[in-house]
Amino acid sequence: LSDCLACDNCMTSEEGARVFQQNQKELFRILTLNKKCDTSKHKVLAVSICPQSLPYFAAKFNLSVNDAAKRLCGFLKSLG
Repeated sequence: LSDCLACDNCMTSEEGARVFQQNQKELFRILTLNKKCDTSKHKVLAVSICPQSLPYFAAKFNLSVNDAAKRLCGFLKSLG
């Protein structure tokens, strides 16, 4: 729960599993495994950004919302 943004977007009754899948430690654990293992065993990662976060991110780095989205997407892709 420490990484939960309280965005109120949990869509299922399995919120515990959903929050577990959204934590930073699990993300980096899977990224590390994907770098070490056979590509046939890779786990697919999906990232969603709540729309309320993008304007904040854009303002923080003095970017347009579209540029912020593109840079954030590029950064996430660079992680694997």
